[in-house]
Amino acid sequence: MDYFSGLHFSLAGSWAKHVDHVRNEPLYYGIQFNYHGPLRLQINGGRDYRVEGPYAFLTYPGAFFEYGSIDGAPRHHSFICTYGKRVERYLQSGLFPLLAEPPLVALRTPEKFLRTMLSIMDLLRLPGPVSPRSVLLFEDLLLQMRESVRAEPKNPPWQSKYLNALIEKIGAAPETACDFQAEAEKCHVTLTHFRRLFKELTGMPPQQFLIQNRLRKAADQLIHTSAPVKAIAASAGLDNAFYFSRLFRQKYQASPLEYRKEFSSRTGTLPDGNGGARESQP
Repeated sequence: MDYFSGLHFSLAGSWAKHVDHVRNEPLYYGIQFNYHGPLRLQINGGRDYRVEGPYAFLTYPGAFFEYGSIDGAPRHHSFICTYGKRVERYLQSGLFPLLAEPPLVALRTPEKFLRTMLSIMDLLRLPGPVSPRSVLLFEDLLLQMRESVRAEPKNPPWQSKYLNALIEKIGAAPETACDFQAEAEKCHVTLTHFRRLFKELTGMPPQQFLIQNRLRKAADQLIHTSAPVKAIAASAGLDNAFYFSRLFRQKYQASPLEYRKEFSSRTGTLPDGNGGARESQP
């Protein structure tokens, strides 16, 4: 049976240093995510919301949205837009609330949210029809937003600021060696407790998070450079080429060379749901 029909993906993208402003009435239903940096949002000329850090909001047809950076400060912005009959179910059930107030949702686990968005984008690059798992993951994004709204507020551990800085550092330079025992000592906690705190913020243990970021960096280099696989593995922090290839296949269901062949000619495009492709843009 087809459990995940009726949803098409039109646009998707992720920029680490986004400074532009968007002013439009969307054609599609979308999830917009400000991973870090200052964000300004206004809907239908109403209240001017200004926040900083990991917030998500929904965009949809029939409303005029204005959002972007504040005073030209860069921010990390990601988005996924959809359409189709399945969206009607989201609207009727309240999973996709059009008039949410406030419209901005502070994410409980921003790393998990971003990772889910990037996983959907990876799936959208695969040839053929829309993957059922991409639909499932999109619905998971909506659930993560809903759960963040309903979550009972709790005081974060005092180590959160340090851990968030470490997480961002790993994302920016995953090839750098990490001594998590030493990091735990800096937080004045045991390694076991450090792993638990780290997983609460990212959804995965620190070593797994490090490897996933290394693989993502390698995947980007495979598409955008012609460097040999061995050199790319080393530049991503994985010196053993055989180990790297095994991990890469586990994550992307393709060898590094197969991945390069499939996607290097399609950089910057995603399926538009109609058998074609369109450029990724907000």
